[in-house]
Amino acid sequence: MASFLYKAKDLNGQLHQGEVQSADAHAAVIILRKKGLVVINVSPKSILELRFFDRFFDRVSFSKLVNFTRQLATMISAGLVLSEAIDILVEQEEQKYFHSCLVQLSADLKGGLSLAASLSKYPNIFPGIYINLVKAGEASGKLDAVLLKMADNLEKEKEFKAKVKGAMIYPAVVITMMGAVVVIMMIFVIPKLVSLYKETTLELPLPTKILIFISDVFVNFWWLLVLFIAVALVLIKRWIKTPQGKLYFDKILLKMPIAGKIITNVTLTNFNRTMGLLVAAGIPILTAIEIVQDLTGNDVFKKALKSSYSGVEKGLEFSAQLISLPVFPTIIGQMVKVGEETGKVDEIFFKLSDYFEAESDQLIRNLTVAIEPIILIVLGIGVGFLVISIILPIYKLTTSF
Repeated sequence: MASFLYKAKDLNGQLHQGEVQSADAHAAVIILRKKGLVVINVSPKSILELRFFDRFFDRVSFSKLVNFTRQLATMISAGLVLSEAIDILVEQEEQKYFHSCLVQLSADLKGGLSLAASLSKYPNIFPGIYINLVKAGEASGKLDAVLLKMADNLEKEKEFKAKVKGAMIYPAVVITMMGAVVVIMMIFVIPKLVSLYKETTLELPLPTKILIFISDVFVNFWWLLVLFIAVALVLIKRWIKTPQGKLYFDKILLKMPIAGKIITNVTLTNFNRTMGLLVAAGIPILTAIEIVQDLTGNDVFKKALKSSYSGVEKGLEFSAQLISLPVFPTIIGQMVKVGEETGKVDEIFFKLSDYFEAESDQLIRNLTVAIEPIILIVLGIGVGFLVISIILPIYKLTTSF
């Protein structure tokens, strides 16, 4: 017998909370119903007593969400009842936290709750768009089709994220190594090389003076440098959290060479894929725009979507709004217009997402190719500066005799 904490209401609407002993969550719901209670929530006691580190290590990964969606869609398409499908997933789930969540989902479904309402209890696992799509699928009677489509797109999103992260590893490692080399040179190597110059009365060249000054800062005032960087990061972070700061920062990101184009294309890929999912599920265009606006991380695009929402709300076509907004490429507005005329807006959005994903892949490959000569140039300038700073005093010393 396990312990379950419950929250329920009686026929008079009075709230009841307590603990019940039963074999599983479903049995706990039956016991509470026999007492004349309407169950709101039943949770295994252990879930509520999870420590901080348990919660940290029991996070449900994006891959697990993709697999859950695919398996659930397959079983529903095969004709299984929703609660039975969840029970099968419960039996094969090994992660403690997600297993407990699925047990609760099963109990909620058997208690009469909809799948969307049950999933909404776990916003840390199921994002808002996921719940909205499930709700639309249940309302239209096409939950299996919606889940299958969502599983396909989640897998595409997973692959796309993996490509972007994989491409960023090389630049991140190179920049980190360059920074480590600079620190080692300034703290351990340069002081020994320039110590001889400090003992002479020879007037040192400007590059050598700059090198000695930088080395002295690293050796003697490293704490001040760390403090300055920490304060700067805190101030920048606080500034970015303000509406004006966030908007300005996002504008700077979009204007960066190569990286700005990648950020734009990644955002457009996610925008089109999400819009395609929402429209295909039968969600009204205004609601879809509102959901995508909330999910968009870049405030430049968020502001543009807010403007388009106002236009569509007044009766204007979404394609016309997209064409009028400079942040969206003209091709998006023109293609959506074709979709509106043919009644295939969802297909257009999916084609656009594939187009921008392909562009993003190409840009990421270009970044990997372009960063190598940039690194060589930076290294060449750095090495050249070091050589000049060290050799010039020696040359000046030899020519003075």
